[in-house]
Amino acid sequence: MPSCVSYRWIVVLAAMTVRAIVYGITYTSGIVYVIVLRKFQTGKAETSWISSIVTTVMFASGLPSGRLLKTFGWRIIAISGGLIAGVGLFLSSLSTQLTYLILSYGFVTGFGCGMAYMVATVAVPVYFLGHPRQKIAIAFASCGTGVGTFVFSPIIQQLDSAYGSKGLFLVLAGVALQFCSIGLIFRPVSSKNNEKCEKFVATWHFLKNPGFYVTHFGFFLAGFGDSVIYGHLGEYAETLGISTDKGAYLYSIIGISVMIVKLLQGAALDAKVSTSLPIKLGMIFFLVGGVSTSFLLFSDEYFVLIIYAAVFGASTAATGGAIVVGILETYYGHENLELTLGMNLAFFGVGNLLGAPLAGSLFEVQDSYTPVMIMVCVTKITSSFLLLLVYIFSPQVHSVLQIKICSPEEEGSEKLNKEGFPNMCMENEKTPLLQGENHSDFFNVAKEITDSELELDTSTLRGS
Repeated sequence: MPSCVSYRWIVVLAAMTVRAIVYGITYTSGIVYVIVLRKFQTGKAETSWISSIVTTVMFASGLPSGRLLKTFGWRIIAISGGLIAGVGLFLSSLSTQLTYLILSYGFVTGFGCGMAYMVATVAVPVYFLGHPRQKIAIAFASCGTGVGTFVFSPIIQQLDSAYGSKGLFLVLAGVALQFCSIGLIFRPVSSKNNEKCEKFVATWHFLKNPGFYVTHFGFFLAGFGDSVIYGHLGEYAETLGISTDKGAYLYSIIGISVMIVKLLQGAALDAKVSTSLPIKLGMIFFLVGGVSTSFLLFSDEYFVLIIYAAVFGASTAATGGAIVVGILETYYGHENLELTLGMNLAFFGVGNLLGAPLAGSLFEVQDSYTPVMIMVCVTKITSSFLLLLVYIFSPQVHSVLQIKICSPEEEGSEKLNKEGFPNMCMENEKTPLLQGENHSDFFNVAKEITDSELELDTSTLRGS
């Protein structure tokens, strides 16, 4: 792992940039939806698959991407994601039928973006493992979601006006290829010292925990409700007589709100007020998202939509970043983060798949967005209730993290190299050391290890 503290923050900036591009391409699909609807003259339900599939594939690719990360490393996956997303967007520029566009933009582009997104999501927690500012670093990186939505929304609108949908997808293809250059920043964290001195023990025991499924059904419903708003807010604004440009600015407002709230969430979680704070914040923001949607049933004024976009952005900020990492670490173990995070993205992605198309079908049947907004209210409030059940009934876990204490024969030194050994917090339990003369011992630490405590004498540990 690079020992230079500043390099950690370069990784944060790279991760934020990747997420900005990913969300700029996928989470502005509501604007693309309006563009495609106008170009192909297709039905709302049919066209809605555009916005739902691209986000679903992006999130669902977390599971295979997590496996690929372990095999090929961060750089190769990030670069491959850029190439795949670029090809998908290039093919989208050539599409003359909705079916082809769904395949190229929805599946190919979505999968490529998902590969790059997974690298950006995993890298920051690993680089800041045990660092006192880990959560704010994760929050900074996840701010890219808001930056991307804010910046890309008006740009996509202007590109379509100037060059048409073909030129729009060509420009986005060039932007997606930037994953290839940014991916080079994600240097592997495994140095010679880390490979010899550090070992994480991941288990699948969390799959036996009923709370795991309740938690992720809550995120499934949150993703369902979010995809409806992201996919239909622009079209909903047009049905109220609001111009396309003004509808696009609503997505920018969402992006600003996401960015600000994610930073505040990260700062709050770094304060370590309570280990339950992440899930409490999740409950609150999901509930606020559901309740605020109900206000759209009583007013069709543009200023109400502006306020709603800001509140909705705050609500969606809880579906990723530091809050999700905090919940997964607290209830299912830090050592399982890559596994649980991949599954979290998959559950959230399936919710994204179903929300927008179902909303489109419901609109076509009722010829009104009123039942659609009621559906969003119910799903978001229910997602908050499910997190409440986990908070009340599911016990928190204390992760066991095994540290390999290198023998003097292996390292040529009796002291740990603290530049190759990050700070970290272990389970408050001490287990016996493994016996033997020719192998390294394992030691489960009982407290947080500070910089000064990293210089431990292994001979002392052997005798404890």
